[in-house]
Order: sequence, then structure tokens, then C-alpha cells
Amino acid sequence: MTSIPTVDELKSTITRLESRYRGHDEARALFEVYEKLCERFEQDLADERDLLLNKAAAMMMIKYWVEQEGRYSPHV
Repeated sequence: MTSIPTVDELKSTITRLESRYRGHDEARALFEVYEKLCERFEQDLADERDLLLNKAAAMMMIKYWVEQEGRYSPHV
């Protein structure tokens, strides 16, 4: 059975992923797009949970791209 993440868990996940990928050279271009998307999400979404879920999904796209490209080892 899966559990629904709390707002605090979503915030923690987003902060952790942003911290991990913000300075990552191969993710730089995607991270710039992510930041622009976050601005748009904040304009368009009134519900905090919706905002956080969208940010988390965008961060997961960056994580997936970097891992698929073999340019980042999460164990380092």
C-alpha cells in the first residue's frame, strides 16, 4: 500500500533534489528551465499541494534525465 506524502515531505524532497542538482554541470540547462517552470507554477496554482507536486515532478524529470545519461551517480 502506498502512502500519500505530506506537504512537509514534499517540501523536504524538493529541497533535497534542488540541492543535489542545482550545481550539477550536466543538469544546469534543465535546472534553468525548472526555475522558470516554478515561477509559472506559482502564478497558476493556488493550492500549495498542487504547487509542490508539480515542482517535485519537474525535479524528478531532471533526476531521471541525468541518471539516464549516465552523468551522475547517486551513490557518490
